[in-house]
Amino acid sequence: MHLAAFASCFVAAAALAGAAGAAPPQLPGDWRHIAEAQERLAIADHAAVEDLLARIPPGSEAARDADILRGQLDAALAPRLELETRALADTQPLDRWSQSAGLSFWPNASLQLRLRALGLWYPSAPGATAETRGRATPAHAVGGLVGLLFRPARADLDVSATGLGRVWADGSAQVSGSGEIEGRWLSPLRLRASARRDELLDTHAAIREHAFVAAAGGALAVTDWSGWSGELRGEGRWYSDGNDGVLACGWAVAPVLRGALGLKAGWGAAWADTSRSRWSLATRTYSPYFTPLGLRRHGPIVVAALSLGKLRFDASGDVAVQASELDPTALAWGVTSRVDSAHVDLRAGASLDLGGARVGATYHHNQNLHYHVHDAAIRLELPL
Repeated sequence: MHLAAFASCFVAAAALAGAAGAAPPQLPGDWRHIAEAQERLAIADHAAVEDLLARIPPGSEAARDADILRGQLDAALAPRLELETRALADTQPLDRWSQSAGLSFWPNASLQLRLRALGLWYPSAPGATAETRGRATPAHAVGGLVGLLFRPARADLDVSATGLGRVWADGSAQVSGSGEIEGRWLSPLRLRASARRDELLDTHAAIREHAFVAAAGGALAVTDWSGWSGELRGEGRWYSDGNDGVLACGWAVAPVLRGALGLKAGWGAAWADTSRSRWSLATRTYSPYFTPLGLRRHGPIVVAALSLGKLRFDASGDVAVQASELDPTALAWGVTSRVDSAHVDLRAGASLDLGGARVGATYHHNQNLHYHVHDAAIRLELPL
C-alpha cells in the first residue's frame, strides 16, 4: 500500500457549503416551504425538497418559485454518464492504466445508485521468473462496481456502500467493497464510521499474490465552518497475510483569502505503524505492500481554489517539516534505529461546466523516502 493512502488525512477539499448562520425570520404561508426547500437543496437533501414542494398548491403565490426549484431538483436527480481514464506511474517501478464507464441515477429522491464497468492494465507487468516462483504478474483485469447512497429526508445522515468485483488475466476473481455512515446531527461537526476491503494494486508482488487489506475506522470532521475545516481520524488495518497496522492523523485549515480566489492554510500531523515489516533486503523495496514503521510527521497544508465563471481550478499541498520512521534495513538485521523521512503531497485539478456536462482533469504527486508517485486522470460527465 502506498504512503499516498495516508495523504488523505492532510488534504482538505476546497470550499463546499457554508456554515449555517442565524435562523431566518418566519415567513408567511407557502413561502416558509420555499425557504426551507432552498436550504435543503443547498445540502442535497433531495427527499426533503421533494416533500416541501409537494405541499405548495398550483394556485399558491409561491407556485412560480416552486416551479423554479422543481427544475433545479430535476437537474440534480437527472441520470449521468461518467467516463474516466487514469494513468499512474511510480518508481518502484510500476505503471498502471485504468478506465471506467458508468451511470449514476436516483430511483427516488433519497437513493442514488452507481453502476460502472472497470478495466485495469499493467503494461510493464513482468512474466514468470525463478524469483517469482514461476508466476507471472497478471497484466490486466476487468470488473464492475455497484454503489449506493441513501440520504433520508431531514435525517442529516448519509449511508453509502460499494461492491466491486474483478476478474484477472490469470483467471482469479477478487471481490472488494466498502461501507460508510456519516451523521451531521451536531452541526458543524460530522461523525463518520467506515469499513472496507480493498485489493492492493500498487506493487507487482501484491497483484501477483492478490493481496488485500481490510480496514475500519472513524472520524470527527468540520467542513467549512466559517471557512474553517479539519478532521481527526483513526483506522485499523488487517492484511491478507496476517499482518496488521494502525493510522492516526489530524489536520485543520483556516481561511486566508475569500472570494473568486480562495486560500486556506493550516497544519497536519500523522502517525502510522505496522506490526511486521514487508521490506525486502534483496530488492530494497517494500513487497508485497508498503508497511509504515513508526512513521510520524507534521507540517503545513495549503488549499487554494480559483473560480472563473464556469471554469474552476483547485490545488492543495502538504509538506512534512519534520518526519521520521524506523529504518527498515536496520530492522531487518534486528537493529532498531530511526531515520529522517520525507513527505510531499501535491494535488491539482481543473473542471469546466458545459451547461450540464462537465469535463475535468486531476493530477496527484506523492513523494516519500522510498518512492515517488504520479497519478493523472481525465473525467467526463454527461447528463442523460
